Amino acid sequence: MSSNDEQDKIELKVSEEVVQKEEEQEEEEEEQNEEEEQNQNQKAEQGEEKEDNNKNDDEEEEGGAMEIKLVKEDEQDEDEDVDDNKKKLELQIDPEIKINVEWYINANKQVDILFKTMTKRKLTLHWGVFRGNNYNNWCRIDKSCYPDFTLEFQDSALQTEFALLEEDDLEQKIHISFPKDDISTFNFVFLEKDGNKWFNNGEKDYHLDLN
Repeated sequence: MSSNDEQDKIELKVSEEVVQKEEEQEEEEEEQNEEEEQNQNQKAEQGEEKEDNNKNDDEEEEGGAMEIKLVKEDEQDEDEDVDDNKKKLELQIDPEIKINVEWYINANKQVDILFKTMTKRKLTLHWGVFRGNNYNNWCRIDKSCYPDFTLEFQDSALQTEFALLEEDDLEQKIHISFPKDDISTFNFVFLEKDGNKWFNNGEKDYHLDLN
């Protein structure tokens, strides 16, 4: 074989290797491009998903805010209804003692009565109810509805002590709540046990009409 033939073979081999390397480089570049394109697509999908999640979060927050607003409006309406139905009575039972009474019947036919006074003197509420058209005999409410500091008195009455809200405060309260049922009237007088002094509206008692 002549030297020219060998030289041609060497050049051919080198040329084939160059072509092979170029093809390998092209394949690597294509793989890199595909990989970059996939990464970009994934990032775009993640961005869209994040945007959707943020949008959903915003919608949920907005929905929650609307729900809270509606609940607050409903509570406000209930408070307004209570204020509209609430009745008030101011009793000056003694030159030193004034007692405020508030009562109402809610939508569930529950009677709610609140007695409030500002005094250092220890008072007791002596009370009972009339049922139906029987306006002569006092009755008691169900025992499960007795307020705190309540004792049964004789056959038909109850006695509840006014409770101080705070030790150093003068404000005293009694809160009574019970089902309306057939109860037509809430009857009461006040007793100052020190000295056994009764405040009974000139022996006429005090009455709250629950009809």
